[in-house]
Amino acid sequence: MPNSSSRFSTIARNVLHSLDLYVTLVAAVILGVLGLVGKASPEVVTSGVLAILALVGFSLLRIRSQSETIDETLTSISARPSADHFFTPVDDGEEIKEMISSSREVWLHGWTLELHLVSYASEIRKAVTKGLHIKILVIEPGSSAMAIAASEADNRSASELSANLEANLRRLVAPFSSPVAGKLEIRTLTHVPHYTVIASDPSAEQGKIIMRIATFRAEHWQRPTFSVTRLMDATWYEFFKVQFDKKWESANPYASLP
Repeated sequence: MPNSSSRFSTIARNVLHSLDLYVTLVAAVILGVLGLVGKASPEVVTSGVLAILALVGFSLLRIRSQSETIDETLTSISARPSADHFFTPVDDGEEIKEMISSSREVWLHGWTLELHLVSYASEIRKAVTKGLHIKILVIEPGSSAMAIAASEADNRSASELSANLEANLRRLVAPFSSPVAGKLEIRTLTHVPHYTVIASDPSAEQGKIIMRIATFRAEHWQRPTFSVTRLMDATWYEFFKVQFDKKWESANPYASLP
């Protein structure tokens, strides 16, 4: 969106262009009247006409240039934007921490969410004691889906993935030393999800969903990542939200606190 100075410059140029045409019109009328009443010599009228024609020609050239600029701008707006402006290779760790600490409800969904469950375990448990409702949806440890995930992961066995996931989940559901005002729910799937979901307040007007597309034997920082919000992307936001809801309802309960 243009800033105030550029908007002022555009307005000023439009005013000046309007004044040019207005002055040209007034000059033409005056010369015509003077010529009719004989107050101006033919030489003066001729010179005036030539000057007016020059102004008109200049204005037409300027209008043509502006029209070409407008056409170019409209073309650039209507063209499909580069995917480089839509996808990012990684999710923002600080943003996820903020989502966990400041939201009323958070969803985490993926294969094993290993980096997330390790990196944000303390934030999750602290937020749950203060009222956060968090839903965690992962692959069921030891299932055939875990074997498939291991075949698509980079140098990881199914047993290793399952063991690490179970250890991370046990740390999350360990007894709390203080009262729990929120809720921690964990469910498992027997299929391999195609993407990771990180959502904050998904049912609220300010809801946001971060999507990370699954990859084949690629590093964590090589996964195409994008986000949708309820305010800006209502149709696709609702689509991804419903997809998570369906998966959640079909999943197997693993743990629930309190």
